Amino acid sequence: MLDYRLAMAGRNGYLRQLIYRPHTSELIWEDNGERIELSAVGMSYDPAPPEWTSAEIVSPEHPGRKSGRVRALKIQLGLKCNYACAYCNQGAQPHERGGNVEDVHAFLRKLPDWFDGGENGDGSGVRIEFWGGEPLVYWKQLRVLGGALRSAYPRAKFNIITNGSLLDDEKIEWLDTLGFGVGISHDGPAMRYRGPDPLDDPRSRDAIRRLYDRLKPWGRIGFNCVLHKHNTSLVAIREHIAARMALPPGEIPLSTEEILLPYDEGGLGLSPMNDAEHRAYREAIFWEAVRGQSMSVATVRSKMEGFFRSIAQGRPASTLGQKCGMDRSDNIAVDLRGSVLTCQNTSAATRHRIGSIEAFEDIRLDTAHHWSTREECGRCPVLQLCQGACLFLEDRLWRQACDNSFEHNLAVLAAALYWLTRLVLVEIEGPVLRREDLPRRIRVISLPAATAAA
Repeated sequence: MLDYRLAMAGRNGYLRQLIYRPHTSELIWEDNGERIELSAVGMSYDPAPPEWTSAEIVSPEHPGRKSGRVRALKIQLGLKCNYACAYCNQGAQPHERGGNVEDVHAFLRKLPDWFDGGENGDGSGVRIEFWGGEPLVYWKQLRVLGGALRSAYPRAKFNIITNGSLLDDEKIEWLDTLGFGVGISHDGPAMRYRGPDPLDDPRSRDAIRRLYDRLKPWGRIGFNCVLHKHNTSLVAIREHIAARMALPPGEIPLSTEEILLPYDEGGLGLSPMNDAEHRAYREAIFWEAVRGQSMSVATVRSKMEGFFRSIAQGRPASTLGQKCGMDRSDNIAVDLRGSVLTCQNTSAATRHRIGSIEAFEDIRLDTAHHWSTREECGRCPVLQLCQGACLFLEDRLWRQACDNSFEHNLAVLAAALYWLTRLVLVEIEGPVLRREDLPRRIRVISLPAATAAA
């Protein structure tokens, strides 16, 4: 069990040390050995913690399986897109042609052979996601597929992620009628790293606004952003979108996929690479959170709440699966030809084809690495928040993904501790911080001189 020493600073030179044990979710004051008080965030220690179940540890040596009891079905329509994002997590994958309408019909015929249809056979408890590339590039296939699945599984949740540039009245009507939840991918002022800003084009902006007006009252639309070294402000992203949508910033539902993970040279180029870039990223995320400016961003708030619950319940790290959930047996990604994939962002033309729906018992998730099989993860103070970054990256790309996720989650950890203590995490020290070749003590957040001397 590793102890991490957290230096917490306040006004007038006040300094106090916390001891954090991420493997057992213990957070105690070093000077008196008392557990941190949770009342500041409206929580208390659970007198009867859950009966924890250890996560399945998958690896190339111990492949995972998939179950017909699917609860998250991710359908990959194809990887074509009308944009060319500089950091695309699909960019390095072979862009095979997507399935055609005949493939859709064949897929639908075979679906009942391996998918149980949810808790009652009607889609209850199931989330079905429709993925590209840009999924609206595959409109002919999508329209047939979505209509058939909604008829077969009327209680399933439908989700789609789109850049919004191809929306029109027909698609808006269809998405609304079939009960889709829609995420619009948008990086605010950093859209230049993705492609043309659809909110700068009157046609696509008006279509996005019409879709927003129809789905927002039902809580079925939001904007999703990706952060990187040139895009660190969630406030700026929300304000950019709001200005173009002619809406108050507070009305924009925003979530973030956090900092990008690099899948190719483009992603590496937008990753923080030196101490100055690391500090700038951490400070930007931290200060917006502690000022309350980003606490309404769904994924920021939920991550902090998850951390608070881990402390309240003493959640052991052994229960943690991967953040994306694709190591789970009830989460599955498939393409229209029936290939089973590592995840929806991979291609069947690569090693990421891990089986077929026609031989379900032979599926082997042998491309994934559970966090416990990574050198860095078991020795990382933000393990409970990060949950292992990307499960399939390796070598240089994995190292950078680990660095990126560490920076983001360290900022979130600091913000969570601030809400608990009203103190700033200025330094963290441990017997090892992820890798032996890295410093064992690092500065985290700089306390403003005016505050320190106040």
